[in-house]
Amino acid sequence: MKKISCIIILGVILLASCKKDKDDSSKTEILTNGSWKITAIMVDEDGNGSYETDEYAIMPSCVKDNYLVFKTGGDLELNEGVSKCDVTDPQTQTTDWSLSQNETRITIDSDEYIIDVLNSSTLRVKDDVPAYGMMITLTKR
Repeated sequence: MKKISCIIILGVILLASCKKDKDDSSKTEILTNGSWKITAIMVDEDGNGSYETDEYAIMPSCVKDNYLVFKTGGDLELNEGVSKCDVTDPQTQTTDWSLSQNETRITIDSDEYIIDVLNSSTLRVKDDVPAYGMMITLTKR
C-alpha cells in the first residue's frame, strides 16, 4: 500500500512540474509553436465596449480555412488553407509581426493590437479604435 501511495504522489508531482514548464513558455514560444486559425471576429460598432456584431459568421468558407504561422524571426506566413476564394491567389503570403510593450501588444503588418488572451490554445487580440473596436480570436490548429 505504501508503494502505491508513493507512485501516486510521484505521478502528481511529475504532472504538476510538466504543467508548470508549459505555463513558463514565453509568448513568442507560444505563438511560434504551431499554426493559428481565426475562429471569431467580433465588432463593437457603437464604441460602448461590448462586441455585438459577429463578422466571422458572414465570412465565406474559403476565408475561414485560412491559417497563420508565426515564425521566430518575425515573419508571419498567411496560408490560404485548402480552399482559395480565387485560384490565382498565391497559397502563402508573408508579412511581419512583433511583440511590444512587455509582450502586451502584437503588431502584424503595421497594425497594432492589444493582447487580451494568449495561452497554448487561444490568442485573442483587440484593436484600440474606440468608435469601431474589433476583437479577433485565433485558435491553435
